[in-house]
Amino acid sequence: MIPVDPVNLSDYTPFDPFSYYIHIIIGLVGWVGALVALASQKGSRRHILGGRLFIVSTVVVSVTALVLLATRFAPPLFVAALTALYAIATGYLALQPGSQKIKRTEYGLFAFELGMLLLFMAMAIPNVMAGNIPVMGPLVIAIIPTILLVDDINFFRKADRRPAIRVRRHLARMIWALIISVRAPLAEIYAELSIPVFFILFGPLVVAPLMIWFFLRK
Repeated sequence: MIPVDPVNLSDYTPFDPFSYYIHIIIGLVGWVGALVALASQKGSRRHILGGRLFIVSTVVVSVTALVLLATRFAPPLFVAALTALYAIATGYLALQPGSQKIKRTEYGLFAFELGMLLLFMAMAIPNVMAGNIPVMGPLVIAIIPTILLVDDINFFRKADRRPAIRVRRHLARMIWALIISVRAPLAEIYAELSIPVFFILFGPLVVAPLMIWFFLRK
């Protein structure tokens, strides 16, 4: 159901070793930054530093993932890398003043993510029709980008309420980016860790909303 070949973390081939290990190390650093930000009071120095560490780490991890995918392409990880960048960027912009420049950038990011999703589906549908992959695989992979895109439309429609909903949008986007950054490697090593495939596919769709609900109440 997950069209990704398992990897051996101790063997970087066929990848460039520098990109491979930097990708892993920076990813772990990003998780630490995310946990620090979530555990800290919103707006505090620790929260800001943890958030910045997570943002920078996620950007580096996503870019190095795209470098690695040039060697061994995997559509699910391609979607994960670009969607993580999209979530981070829109989460950061949510806290910025709603100037015309910011709004144009948000519209551009929306078009970028929609184009990426359509490209992925254009690659997936022929494989589903040919019986190469089950239909559930692409549908599950497309759910998170679709959730974010629908939320974008809702956000654009409520432009007059931007100051009131921008913190929620920021939190939600950062949590979705974290969930994506955790799910992507698990999709590679789930067999090695004896994690059920069902959890990898549907777990994030439960965990992310629960995290958003919990941290909004804090």
